[in-house]
Amino acid sequence: MKRILISIIVALIPFAPMFSTDKAPKDEKVKNVILIIGDGMGLGACSSWMIDQNYAPTCFDRAQFVGVSKTYSANNRVTDSAASGTAMATGHKTNNSMLGMLPDGSKPASIAELAKEKGLSTGIVVTSYVLDATPGAFFAHVKNRGDRKGIIEDLFKMRPDVLVGGGRKYFVEEKYVPENMIDKAVEAGFTYVSSPEEFYVTDKTPILGLFSDESYPMAIERDTDFLTDATLHTLDILGKNKKGFFAMIEGSHIDHAAHANNTEQLTWEMEEFDKMVNAAFDYADTHKGTLVVITADHETGGVTLLSGSKDFTKGESGIEVKYSTTGHSASPVPIFAYGASAWRFGQVMENTEIFARIKALLIDRK
Repeated sequence: MKRILISIIVALIPFAPMFSTDKAPKDEKVKNVILIIGDGMGLGACSSWMIDQNYAPTCFDRAQFVGVSKTYSANNRVTDSAASGTAMATGHKTNNSMLGMLPDGSKPASIAELAKEKGLSTGIVVTSYVLDATPGAFFAHVKNRGDRKGIIEDLFKMRPDVLVGGGRKYFVEEKYVPENMIDKAVEAGFTYVSSPEEFYVTDKTPILGLFSDESYPMAIERDTDFLTDATLHTLDILGKNKKGFFAMIEGSHIDHAAHANNTEQLTWEMEEFDKMVNAAFDYADTHKGTLVVITADHETGGVTLLSGSKDFTKGESGIEVKYSTTGHSASPVPIFAYGASAWRFGQVMENTEIFARIKALLIDRK
């Protein structure tokens, strides 16, 4: 028996590395974090873009590590953007519609607020309106995502270095605010810009850019790569801080296209998103210590890709993009990571872990 045991051990020696505990890769020092959120972008939306490109490399293929995020909120297995945004921004699950606030009324600091406290620069770029749920989660603490006045007041307190997108009407119309809050922003020291063109020649922070009355136009409605251009200018501004920065970039209209079950609009939004993500990856390549994390707040539309034929023994039968809902779904969403310490995001995790891991790398670093 002893002789048999020795023989087995000797036989396994060549395979010893397979049975040993794998060591995690070493962390690289993280100086800058770019968190990119494709609002409503589930695996179906990502896959539809890959297929549209005939499987040519996309930004998703370029990612170095891939994980999965569980998106449920504190009170619903199907989250809204306020609860999921709060989870990623603060590391806490909360109820749907609550923004930067927990069910017990507490107001945990967001990763952007922690970055600012540490002396880092902060920036937010969206194609929706700047007071929307996802951007608001990074600077506001209100009971209901519809509290525009409260969100603006918290914006003035937090003072991100860059905040650009749409939503001018929420700052000036009486049904939302009692006075002109753009004037109040200027009085508070913000540089106000009303168009992308004004923004691209401005670097005096803090900058508030409101480029449309409501959401910025969808990609199919314009001939500019606004999301890429606005992101790159924001990174140029934030990158001047030698201590580093935190940026949140949102492809907001992916969600709107999926809500409408409009595949043409979804494809246009995914194309713009792909360009912006590749630009962020390029930035990471040329700026040491930059981590890029791409994910979604939730899945919208129940996007599935169906064969044109139920007979799977045939050759190509075509693929059709189908939707099972005009709302959100409970499906987990992908995480793609690139750059410094990207390996930290190559797992299945709660959406709150996105905050925790960014905080460990950017805020708690030695």
